[in-house]
Amino acid sequence: MQMPLTGAAPAPVRDLAQRKSDVLGTLARDVQLWLATSGPSGAHMVPLGCAWDGSHVVMATHERHRTARNLRDNPRARAAFGTPADVILVDGPVEVLSPGDLPDDFTPPPGLPLDPARVPGCVYLRLTPQRVLAWRHRGEIPDRTLMENGRWLA
Repeated sequence: MQMPLTGAAPAPVRDLAQRKSDVLGTLARDVQLWLATSGPSGAHMVPLGCAWDGSHVVMATHERHRTARNLRDNPRARAAFGTPADVILVDGPVEVLSPGDLPDDFTPPPGLPLDPARVPGCVYLRLTPQRVLAWRHRGEIPDRTLMENGRWLA
């Protein structure tokens, strides 16, 4: 939903419980995000396909790409969902997982456009949310933090 730049008043401020519900709905529904990492040449942001497994944001990329290299050196990232009028930012550590070295607690989610199990040289990226921010307009910015230190605040 895109907010008008002028004219109509913004939608009412959502409470934290409603915002959490909206965020979980977006995570379950959206299949693309922007992933920001950091490396020797600075910040790096790429669009990636994704899937939510209920606890993690799972993505895939080629292991030779800068995103995977950055995450091996600095395993923290920020995922951005939504639009400038409906923002969701998810921060946390990211595991780079080769198909042959998957931990017991990992089940590849269906729906990833790039499947490392079928595409040689690709790896899974599993982001564990530690901090989640969400807002739709200025009125929601003061309480935009929905998760801190891996715990939902609502």
